[in-house]
Amino acid sequence: MNDPTPLSLDRRPDGATLRLQRRYEHPPERIWRAITDPDELRHWFPQGEPLHVLERDEPRLLRGTWYGDELRFELRPDGDGCVLSFSHSFAESEKAARDAAGWEHCFVRFDALLAGQPIGDAESLQTWPATHERYAERFGVDPELGRRTFAEVQARR
Repeated sequence: MNDPTPLSLDRRPDGATLRLQRRYEHPPERIWRAITDPDELRHWFPQGEPLHVLERDEPRLLRGTWYGDELRFELRPDGDGCVLSFSHSFAESEKAARDAAGWEHCFVRFDALLAGQPIGDAESLQTWPATHERYAERFGVDPELGRRTFAEVQARR
């Protein structure tokens, strides 16, 4: 399993893009299955609205919209494994820390699935507050949106 890799943030005049790149010891076809198969998605992808696919080039590219934002998964072979490049583009840059912390924990669950040891959402969120605060400081954004969102999620549990 990969160690959690911090997401980077590219700011644009019209919003921002979170980026993550990781190398996996699995071939692209295995990673493709994890990002497209509904039985596998339930182990790591956020519940709620599904990804509305705009572009699909199996097993290299999956691009779509999710809650109005654009998500992009690109795979390229790398020896016996592959490199996954993920990006999430959005207009409201103030949500950068909240979403980065969320994706980091989704990818912890993704890695656990690939390792054959899926973990639950509650378990993966145990360190979310500290992760969120780290991203808020790193990206220079007000942490209140993420704090409020996390409190709302916890209250529903």
